[in-house]
Amino acid sequence: MRKPSLLVIFLTVFIDLIGFGIVLPLLPRYSERFGAEGLMIGVIIASFSVMQLFLAPFWGRLSDRIGRRPVLLLSTAGSAASYALFAVASSAALTATTALWLIILSRVFAGACGANISVASAYIADITPPEKRSKGMGLIGMAFGLGFILGPALGALSASSFGLAGPGWVAAGLCLTNFVLACFILAESRGPQSASAAGRPPVTQWAHLVARPKVGLLVGIYFLSTFTFACFESTLPLLLGSPGFHPDDFRAPHTLVKRLATDPDPVAGAVRAHWSPAFRETAAQADRLSPGALRRMLFAEFNRVIKAAPLDSSVTATSRDALALANRRLLERTYPAEIRPQALHFDERQVGYLFAYCGLMSALVQGGVIGRLVKRFGEAKLIWSSLVVVAASIALIPHAQSLGILLLSLGLFSVGSGVNRAPTMGLVSIYTPAADQGAVMGLMQSAGTLARIFGPIVATGLWAGYPHGPFWVGGVLALLAGAFAWARLPER
Repeated sequence: MRKPSLLVIFLTVFIDLIGFGIVLPLLPRYSERFGAEGLMIGVIIASFSVMQLFLAPFWGRLSDRIGRRPVLLLSTAGSAASYALFAVASSAALTATTALWLIILSRVFAGACGANISVASAYIADITPPEKRSKGMGLIGMAFGLGFILGPALGALSASSFGLAGPGWVAAGLCLTNFVLACFILAESRGPQSASAAGRPPVTQWAHLVARPKVGLLVGIYFLSTFTFACFESTLPLLLGSPGFHPDDFRAPHTLVKRLATDPDPVAGAVRAHWSPAFRETAAQADRLSPGALRRMLFAEFNRVIKAAPLDSSVTATSRDALALANRRLLERTYPAEIRPQALHFDERQVGYLFAYCGLMSALVQGGVIGRLVKRFGEAKLIWSSLVVVAASIALIPHAQSLGILLLSLGLFSVGSGVNRAPTMGLVSIYTPAADQGAVMGLMQSAGTLARIFGPIVATGLWAGYPHGPFWVGGVLALLAGAFAWARLPER
């Protein structure tokens, strides 16, 4: 008879996440190709998380009643079907409207069937003793890291080799292979003697969870840490890849405005020609403004101006981003004393490498040393100390002026995030009765999903007003979560 195995559940989650990683980076481009714009693209991307938010607790409770294995098999089969539908939607034979609706349907269906992570966490809780549970939960984090390293690369390769439908079919094939393997090698983790939790409506289940103070606290900490990561994930490409100015880039704002207003240089004349009427009034009364207020106005005005038109005949560009970058470089050369040069700028491919580096660092720490760290320091100490590392490193990221400092801050952030998840999930499972493991893990997944829905919305809203804002807010939230953990989680 087959025995439950950590290796088998790791393989099941890992293959599923490779398929997820293949499709997710392609969604904005595919949606736009078939006619979606702005908010509609966001709705398509968020539909997966929204469905998971509502259905993850249901899958967890169902796995408590009928077992982990059938729910995992159903989820894996649903993932294969959703990616196949995504591939069909990418077919050139369909109209744009039909293709777009099929893409939406594929993401909704994928989110509805996305029970693997929460049920896999409950599976690990079933087969590991409390002292090894955090180490077991680290395998889920390692699967996340490796899946998001290999998935996007495999998606790009399959698109170039097989066309638009290629990534969907490759992801579907991987999930179908996963389903067949799971049928043969995945054993049930819950025995006949395992207790089942009483069924509760979702709202009642949340109240039941919060009634356990330590579990409710850990869910709140998990939400804040996931929210912080969502802020990082959604705005790091903007920070490193956008040619736009930051308020801090204007070293001497009053001097710059005076020079632009009177300088006969053609570049200054081109900038003045594109000033809005409101900013012309601001420039005429600049002496009355504080440096901070003037920097914020220059930030908004210059980011509009550099995208409007070439500021000099030497500026040639083939896209809006290329135009903005060329104009920014021209302004930096023309006014070196007033404008800080952009220290780091990466194209999309290089940003992808940086995300792969982050995933690799996180996977290494979760799969390699987390067990020894828990044994030496305990879950509570690891949780609050890792959050302090996350807070310090995410606040440092927007101020990195060299590649070395950037890699150091990204590495620290990835290690801190990687260390935090496993002991948090492990401690939750320790404080939760066996009959409620699936339901509580489902609710933890829902808390994370809620953070991944609202995190990017808040982060991009802050970005529009002040690009460093998402990183500072993320740092404050991580520090707040760490303070709660330090004050209220006892050493086990």
